[in-house]
Amino acid sequence: MNIIKKGWQFVSDFLGFRRNDKYVSKYLNDANIRSSIYMSFIVISIEIWMIIRQFNKYIIPGWDKYASMGGNLTLGYRLETIFNNTSFYLLFIMCSLALFVYAITYINKSFKKPVFILNLVLGGLCIFWIFLLIPQQINYEKVTDAICIIALYSVLPFLGITIVLDSLYRYKYKKNNTILSVLVIIWFSLVCLLFGVKVGYSDFISRATDSNYHPDMWKMITCFLTMVLFVGCLLIWKPWISVLMLTSIFIAFQLMIEKSGTLRELQDGDKVNYITFLIALTIIAVSIYKQRLNDATKAKRLEHDSVYDALCDIHNIKFLTDNVINYQQTNQKEIENKLYLFLNIVNFRTINDQKSFEEGNEFLIKLAKLVEESFPNDYVSRQGDDHFVVFADERTFMTSIDTLDELLKDLSKGMFLQLKVGGYKPMPFEEPNRAIDKARYACGVIKRQYSVKYLEYDEKMDQAFHKKQYIINHLDEAIENDWIRPFYQPVVWSRNKELCGAEALARWIDPNYGFLSPGDFIPILEETRLIHKLDAHIINCVCKHMRQALDKKRKVVPVSINFSRLDFELMDAVSILKESLKKYNIPKEFIHVEITESALSENGELLTKAFNELKEDNFAIWLDDFGSGYSSLNVLKDFKFDVVKIDMKFLSNFDSNEKSKDILDCIIQLANRLGMRTLTEGVETNNQSNFLEEIGCDRLQGYLFGKPYRLEDFEQLVDDEEFIVSSEII
Repeated sequence: MNIIKKGWQFVSDFLGFRRNDKYVSKYLNDANIRSSIYMSFIVISIEIWMIIRQFNKYIIPGWDKYASMGGNLTLGYRLETIFNNTSFYLLFIMCSLALFVYAITYINKSFKKPVFILNLVLGGLCIFWIFLLIPQQINYEKVTDAICIIALYSVLPFLGITIVLDSLYRYKYKKNNTILSVLVIIWFSLVCLLFGVKVGYSDFISRATDSNYHPDMWKMITCFLTMVLFVGCLLIWKPWISVLMLTSIFIAFQLMIEKSGTLRELQDGDKVNYITFLIALTIIAVSIYKQRLNDATKAKRLEHDSVYDALCDIHNIKFLTDNVINYQQTNQKEIENKLYLFLNIVNFRTINDQKSFEEGNEFLIKLAKLVEESFPNDYVSRQGDDHFVVFADERTFMTSIDTLDELLKDLSKGMFLQLKVGGYKPMPFEEPNRAIDKARYACGVIKRQYSVKYLEYDEKMDQAFHKKQYIINHLDEAIENDWIRPFYQPVVWSRNKELCGAEALARWIDPNYGFLSPGDFIPILEETRLIHKLDAHIINCVCKHMRQALDKKRKVVPVSINFSRLDFELMDAVSILKESLKKYNIPKEFIHVEITESALSENGELLTKAFNELKEDNFAIWLDDFGSGYSSLNVLKDFKFDVVKIDMKFLSNFDSNEKSKDILDCIIQLANRLGMRTLTEGVETNNQSNFLEEIGCDRLQGYLFGKPYRLEDFEQLVDDEEFIVSSEII
């Protein structure tokens, strides 16, 4: 049974009994249309050549012979002889030209008025060509021959009518009609077959009955074979259809010959040739079908992948933007009721962290289907990660959001996940990707607001959004023109308040926005993964400023430079630091490297490698923002720092919260036990300063001792001895 089943499956696949889907069927039909362009062009070329041949071999010699016999070569006589000798060729040129123009406009999807008129004219000529049957000299004694001629002229109007109907349909609805296009090919193929049968049949009959029949004309049976070849290559449908159609054509033609009363049977050689030709043509038709089917399957997969998300199998962002652009052009009034929604699932990473990426992917697949179910009449797409974009109806979107929120709660039982949605109403013909960015911006604003589920983009956000875009787009220009530069905040010894160093802090002084605070641009650069460009620029500026100071014999203090986690991911931070020091010939002891504890805990392997490399090169490494994360003690356990920089949050409510003092005392004693020096930032009052000095904190930094200064102002304060440079620089 298994062998029989496999055998039937093979036969079924080979003959094409399985039903194709709409995409594959349309692909195969379009391939037939494309083939008809080349076939019709070939037919036109051959028939023109045949008309020229008729003139040279028969018409002109016939005129000369008629004139030599005293005949009067009137215009009417000339036209009559031309018509009698070329009518079939002209007919074939006419229908081939109509198909040629039709096929080109079909493939190019041209719906313009001139194309519409041209198709109507050529289709109309095919319709009215039947009236040229009247002057035909038909020998009704040869019944089969007469039937072929009448059928040939009768089929041509159906070709013309179908072309006209299809042209009207395409002009009105601006799209192709597959059914009508199939009929056009069928009618043209029938014209080809009738033409081939007429010429081939006449050849056989003349060979059998006319002893004076010119030997050259005995080869016209090839016209029938050629026409069958054209039809076999034009009508590439299912293999079983090709086999049935071609076999039926050959059998019918053979029966016509054998029942004609003049030639009882084909010669053995002819039979062998015709059967061989039939088999070869059938194999060619099947092979073409199989190749086209394979191409259609590949094209379908590629088209699917171009508009569907590979993981979730819902539409991707390209599909949404392309359809929105089309929607903007065709539904200008309805666009007023539409808006973009950007959906984000807060805390989604916990699934990957607590479970696995496989389970995270399974969750995303289920979530994608829920988004589609919640917005059944809207354009839904996945942008990436746990982000989805919807082009929704303003009148129903809140109901859909509430539905999705409830479904998400059911799906994420045991996990604290939140749905956040940003909305934006687009301007007429606004570019979709830019509009989506605005919806995303609105979503980002409420990312950490627990009680807010939806926020729509407004004018205030528009100003912030444009500032964000300005920062992203002008970062390189700002670096090149030194709009971004380091400001220096003093660091002093706690015991004598003498200057022992400074921290380099990036500041952006923009010609359009003026002073941009770090809170304006640093989070944006981190979000867009551009922060490494800024930090590399600050490293270079600090080394350059220090070189200038050393060359001028000025007093110089060590400068600490902040390195973010992304610096080590997006660039070779250690190499860039060493290259800058080498370029400006700066001693390593004048540069302190600050790394946050969160950076070390989030990307342990990468940061550990960089940390060890810095240690091997004898750089001083500071632990920045100690106490701000959740793994502070682990960081102290795993890494040996030169200085622990205590987060300023411990000084909040300093005077009223005794616990802060106890915690600070413990941290400093712990650091001392581990052989690390300490620095506390954010010192703003004398009480804070005195307490930190009492408990043994080595260095202090904060507004009590100075804000971040421009280089020129910082140097002037040193020159004016507002800051006394310590003799102990370590």
